[in-house]
Parts: sequence; structure tokens; C-alpha cells
Amino acid sequence: MSSDQNNIVPTISASVQRIPTGNVPTSVAPKIDPLRAIEANDGVKASSMNELAQGQQDYKQAVNEINSVLKKIPTTLHFQRDEASNRFIVNVTDTSTGDIIRSLPGDAVLRIARQLESLKGIIFDDKF
Repeated sequence: MSSDQNNIVPTISASVQRIPTGNVPTSVAPKIDPLRAIEANDGVKASSMNELAQGQQDYKQAVNEINSVLKKIPTTLHFQRDEASNRFIVNVTDTSTGDIIRSLPGDAVLRIARQLESLKGIIFDDKF
């Protein structure tokens, strides 16, 4: 073989076409104005706060209506917390005699809750 044949390097020719820059997007992500994003966030926050305030007003109105109806009935409600079972107790009392008409939850439920509370360290690894 001659030395000219060893020095031959294959070449590839390709034609490059230019795409007009008007058809190529300048960026993939949309441009977001930070001030507009903050304003939009503040609007959502204000709307949520208004909804919470309206919900609280509805709750207060419902409680007032219930209290006004309960004033017409000759009973009272007493709320207390049972320390052993960490539960709330509601006692319905007759205003004329002072007797407890009903206790919610009942005594049996409170006894079971107290017993379960005392067994938490024995049955379960951790107290909740």
C-alpha cells in the first residue's frame, strides 16, 4: 500500500438549515411577574380569612340560637371534664329540683374509659 492511501480520512458533508428565530420559543417556562404572584397569593389569603370569619360568625349565631331555645326548657346543661379518662361530660339537670336527668357519656362508658386509660402502659408500648 502506498502512503497516500493510509492518510485518507473519511469526511461527512451535511447541510445545515437555519430556522427563522421568529418560530422558535424564547423560553420553555412561562414568565411570571413576582409582584403579580404576590398579589394573587394575597387575594387567596384574604378570601380564606373571609371564609373563616364567616364560618365563625355562623357558629356563634348557631350557639346563640341553641342557647335561646334551651332557656325556654326548665333544664340546664353543665359541662365538666373527667380527669381520669380525659373526656368531657355533659350533665342535663332539672332546674326546679336540681336532679341530674341525664349524663353524657353514661357512667358505664366512663368506667370503661378509665380502665382502658389505666391499661395503656401495660397493653401498649407508649401512652397516647
